[in-house]
Amino acid sequence: MMIVPAGSAATPAEGLTAMLFDAKLGKPEDFTTDAAGKIALISRGEITFQEKVAHAVEAGATGVLIYDHVDQPGPLNPSIGGDTTVPVGGISKASGIALLNDIALQEKTVTFTVEKLKSATSQNIIATRSPKRGSNHDIVHISAHFDSVPFAPGASDNASGTSVALELARILKSYPIEKELRFVFAGAEEIGLLGSEYYVIRLSGNEISRSLANFNLDMVGTAWENATAIYLNAVDGQANIVSDTAMETAARIGTPSELILYQRGASDHVSFHEAGIPAINFIRREPDTANLEPYYHTPLDTVEYISKERLQEAGELVGASVYSLIRK
Repeated sequence: MMIVPAGSAATPAEGLTAMLFDAKLGKPEDFTTDAAGKIALISRGEITFQEKVAHAVEAGATGVLIYDHVDQPGPLNPSIGGDTTVPVGGISKASGIALLNDIALQEKTVTFTVEKLKSATSQNIIATRSPKRGSNHDIVHISAHFDSVPFAPGASDNASGTSVALELARILKSYPIEKELRFVFAGAEEIGLLGSEYYVIRLSGNEISRSLANFNLDMVGTAWENATAIYLNAVDGQANIVSDTAMETAARIGTPSELILYQRGASDHVSFHEAGIPAINFIRREPDTANLEPYYHTPLDTVEYISKERLQEAGELVGASVYSLIRK
């Protein structure tokens, strides 16, 4: 079983057949001239998936298989951060070890096939609330993606963020506001932020200039005990009106979890940031390591591992932060 990340190249229709090259962790020093023309078999860990693939391409590998470094019920779903020139697949630790101990050692060939879908469709759902008086108001966007990955039910990623955004829409529908409020429920986030990108690039210049902030909710309700911090992910790692407002709100309302400003993309806030709109991704992670929950992108991403208390905490933090902006 294999998962193909967004950005992977396709194989020929008959698939890619080649010998395996044990590229260990995929660092530059893990490759030799023998990697050329082979499929690089790489373990997860220490460097990013994007770097692993780039090093394999540089070494002349014709494809990449990345296997997990921990036992999970489903295959690894790597995020490679953009398009690449070779086909890439994610597999489980068990599959990776089996390939190493059998196929690679015996210098056998493997075949894997990647087909690009060209007619798939997705949807965005947009809800807007405008002040009763005036026009050309500043806009505050609350976003959450509602898709998940194959084999993962998606309770945390991202029914948690979607549910909090829906609840905020319900609560804020009757509050007096002085700025425009938009709820952006984006599809196709997991295959390259396509839904949010589609939404943002269709904003007019006037709408972008009026866009004050984007609060992006993603994986805010995990019950994983190690995820004690709410990370405020900024694409450039810099504070902005969203992170500043959240920090001020947390101090004012007594948010129990630590808030950590962190440099990270990989969610729909990237689309807003690239358009010049201040954006922050709210997500739960483990302090110091920034690790995500072990259920991430696996069949164990179920409601059993969702915390009602943490959903409430995220809703109160983001809701109070948003309202402090739209009521002015």
